[in-house]
Amino acid sequence: MARLAFRPVCLWVCGLIWSAGCGTEAAHQTLRDRAAREQATAGATVTGVELAYLFENVRSAVYFPFEGLAGVAWGEDGTLVICDEARGKVYGLDPRLRQWTEFDTPGVRPYRPLAVRVDGFKVLVLDAGSRSLFRFGLGGVYQDRIVDFRQVDPAFETAPFAFDVDVDGRVVVTDIGEQQVLLLDSFLALRSRIGGPGPHREQFDQPRGVCFQYDGGFVVSDQGNRRLQRFNRLGYWEATLGGPFDADNPFVAPQGLASDRWGNLFVADPAAGVVHVLDRWGRLALEIGPGLDLKATPLGPVDVAVGPQQQLAVSDRLRGAVLVFDILYE
Repeated sequence: MARLAFRPVCLWVCGLIWSAGCGTEAAHQTLRDRAAREQATAGATVTGVELAYLFENVRSAVYFPFEGLAGVAWGEDGTLVICDEARGKVYGLDPRLRQWTEFDTPGVRPYRPLAVRVDGFKVLVLDAGSRSLFRFGLGGVYQDRIVDFRQVDPAFETAPFAFDVDVDGRVVVTDIGEQQVLLLDSFLALRSRIGGPGPHREQFDQPRGVCFQYDGGFVVSDQGNRRLQRFNRLGYWEATLGGPFDADNPFVAPQGLASDRWGNLFVADPAAGVVHVLDRWGRLALEIGPGLDLKATPLGPVDVAVGPQQQLAVSDRLRGAVLVFDILYE
């Protein structure tokens, strides 16, 4: 099992001492809050997955051929959006008609859509070619460029790779050019830069995945250091999972990340050929890979997304396929 190096345990102990010092009622309130959280997350452990359907290279499909699959995302209505970086294409699947549509292409060259997120009725696409964040309608109609990362701070050679958006409209972006993470506010203004190159805490070597969690904090996949790092909603470091000195480290080259509403974390690991599933405490609960039947087995998953119907979409670049699983909970 993977062990979560939760140094915040010390903070938890200090919190109990603080509560005791503030009186019995404060301590009782803390216990009630904790019990409520436990009850809200009870029975939300991932126990397995079942392949629901998949999309792969079929000549009759509008997306044919998949050449360089990258980011994948779900909309709240069940719309599935995928990026093909090599072809410079983004496609959306209408959940009612079960038909694929091709998104408009912005007037930039080269166009390399790497990551995608659905924010309400808008689709945000991160383009590595122009180092920009573009906005589209759900039907794929291009609207505008909302962030040009070359202009965020011209003193830095920002090379965005992955991003996520939280319920407040804040955006977190990984930057493999400067080996750091950018935190933007809801107005898309730069709020803080986190990290720099290196192997230590709050440092990164190829940060290639990021996702917000239910409490407003976020997790970064630090691929070169074979680990995940978790930060709170203000951008302060909280914990590290994995790393080269962890004997139980399950990660080989963690990349795409997704989190469900219970705090379970899904980690695409293309070098290992699996999707790791961690429970809300950071313990390894499941690995989606060998052990499944041949049709359902990922080979080189690069991104993952959790859908509204408790489904997991996996973008598998090596297979040239998008696999959709039903997530089984208990």
